[in-house]
Amino acid sequence: MLRLSMNGTASQIMRERGIGYSVNFGVDLPRIKEIASGIEKDSRLAVALWKENIRECRMLAAFVYPAAEFKADMADLWVSEIEYPDLAEVCSMYLFSRMEDASVTAFRWIATDEEMLQYCGYLVIANLLRRGGQMNRRFVSELKDQAEAAVSGGKLLPSQAARAALALLEREDGQE
Repeated sequence: MLRLSMNGTASQIMRERGIGYSVNFGVDLPRIKEIASGIEKDSRLAVALWKENIRECRMLAAFVYPAAEFKADMADLWVSEIEYPDLAEVCSMYLFSRMEDASVTAFRWIATDEEMLQYCGYLVIANLLRRGGQMNRRFVSELKDQAEAAVSGGKLLPSQAARAALALLEREDGQE
């Protein structure tokens, strides 16, 4: 299925922009979602797809892994293997933010010094807020403090995601 959906031009553009997966078919996200919709959720299949270390297989893994079965230790392993923002965004939106205690894991990632972990942490929080997730005052205060530090820090990806999370938080505050 993936080979039939290959887009060599997209793959080449990604390589030119520094997104250097060992294997990248250049399949766009809507097509990956379409392929995933025809696959039954299965954690063993998702793990096997993830181990392939192919961009599209890893994205499929995020769609195929049942979120209710996905735990923080697995999330920690997967996030440690993410190198590029496109995969971080897909995993954060479609899997990490849907797992049990997603906010706890996200705050733990935000508190690290690792750029990709911070990026995924802010993406998870932003996705939770986008879906109407509520946070208690302590978490709101912590998010504001951490996000402000990320915005003023020198890391581009966490800064962008922190801004998005803050904007969603402000929007939520304005609706109360």
